[in-house]
Amino acid sequence: MSADGDELTPWRVRLSPQTRRVATIAAVTTGTLAASTAGFAATMPGTGASVALEPVTAAAATVDSAAMVGGGAHGATLTASTTGLAGKIGNPDPTFTSVSIVADQTTVAPNAPVVFTVRAMEVGTGRPVTNQRVRIAVANGPQWTTTAQLQTDSTGTATISTRLLSTTTLTAVFDGTNVLRPSLAGATTVTVRSPTGPAGALGGLAAGGAATAVPGSSIGAKAVYLASLQRGKPYVYGAEGPYAFDCSGLVQYVFKQLGRSLPRTAQQQFAASLRVPQAGKQPGDLIFFGSPSNITHVAIYAGNGYVWSAPETGRTVSLVPIWTSTYYVGRVM
Repeated sequence: MSADGDELTPWRVRLSPQTRRVATIAAVTTGTLAASTAGFAATMPGTGASVALEPVTAAAATVDSAAMVGGGAHGATLTASTTGLAGKIGNPDPTFTSVSIVADQTTVAPNAPVVFTVRAMEVGTGRPVTNQRVRIAVANGPQWTTTAQLQTDSTGTATISTRLLSTTTLTAVFDGTNVLRPSLAGATTVTVRSPTGPAGALGGLAAGGAATAVPGSSIGAKAVYLASLQRGKPYVYGAEGPYAFDCSGLVQYVFKQLGRSLPRTAQQQFAASLRVPQAGKQPGDLIFFGSPSNITHVAIYAGNGYVWSAPETGRTVSLVPIWTSTYYVGRVM
């Protein structure tokens, strides 16, 4: 082979149209999409069961994303025999398909229900793609992570109901069969916004008892999401993460990731946060237990009466209902 690579030129000429088509599709489908993501719980129609839909590790997400677009986990060279989405679309024999995913709402409050409807059809004939598996994938940074699998019905439709804690982008993937080409739906995004009200509606009390407006948190939903990623990690007194936490250590760790520096103890965090009435609490607010002069526990409000908590020795970080009506709310700005 010559130094200038002339001997490579005939190889380039011999590339088949099919191989070039595969490489082109791979280049298109591996584009980066910047989007927020959140863990969320979804209910599959007909089963009555709930499943946790949470992002996986970056390594696993990378492998899954590669599988979705037909590449290898380590960027293997695409050829005409490549498997996965790009390879299957490169096969000219199966019938083209089209997949769409639509949310019943585009903007919701944290933890509000959203229903996503997926439809799979044959292109040209308009016939539904029936009784086939469709994967739901969530944007996980620059990667896509499969979080659920649905089955289309006799109309080519499948639905999934979920409660979102932060702005989330999803897509749907049909992996194809021997007679049907795989297809990828256009992404859909649901924006999660904390509810707001007139001045004073979510207010605390200033000196003299006058109501004052309490500004909403710009990082609340992100704090809930980051807290959810600590699920299952053990409680250890004095632990500050990332592998174990006590209650205030969990709070400090989560907000540090969001650029907020909180003191170490629950009592100090109580003093450092903005007071909010119970009726005005929002996801991401801190829930303090005890009395103002003796705070005994702190947790992160997740919405719908639940908190992320590192409770006590022998237990793990988990999502639990607020267990008493006596608590105080603090907001980190």
